[in-house]
Amino acid sequence: IKSGTSYLKMAYEEVLFPICFTGKKKYFGIGHEDIVNFKPKNLFMKGIDTVKQGKFQLFKFIGERIMREALDINNTRSIHEIVEDILREARNKEWDFNEFIVMGTWKPKKQNLYNIRFMGRMREKNERIPNPGERFSYIVVKGLPLYNKEGKKEPHRIGDFMEYADITKEQNMEIDINYYLGATTA
Repeated sequence: IKSGTSYLKMAYEEVLFPICFTGKKKYFGIGHEDIVNFKPKNLFMKGIDTVKQGKFQLFKFIGERIMREALDINNTRSIHEIVEDILREARNKEWDFNEFIVMGTWKPKKQNLYNIRFMGRMREKNERIPNPGERFSYIVVKGLPLYNKEGKKEPHRIGDFMEYADITKEQNMEIDINYYLGATTA
């Protein structure tokens, strides 16, 4: 705010309307700076997980869609109803293969159990293992249930169903859409 004096200068913070608070330090809204615009190109987001590096495009698409509908000035539904409708629609939609690709970083010294299990499987198959710190792309595919030596069913571990994106495409493996939709809502 310019007051004509240099004694007190205040920085402009964002004015958001409508706004949605989703958790501590997590919110999104429509920012208004010069003119009122309820259909901006980009939403204002703080702490929202859809913008994090390595997230799959499906997650970003569904998150963006939920936020846009929740902030629609003519919206009469609750966010819970919006999420249910969009996930129902997402389950039945035909998706592009590239929407499911997830980026990971191979850090052997970290205790990332998904990646350690996945790289162990790739080592057994004599597939290429990335160098430490190198990024790789993978997709979670559907697979048969796993059983231990006693014949008891083992719990579903993501590392057992991760595959390199290029291998998934070459072998036309079935993508586990339920994993992706579950990860989106978690």
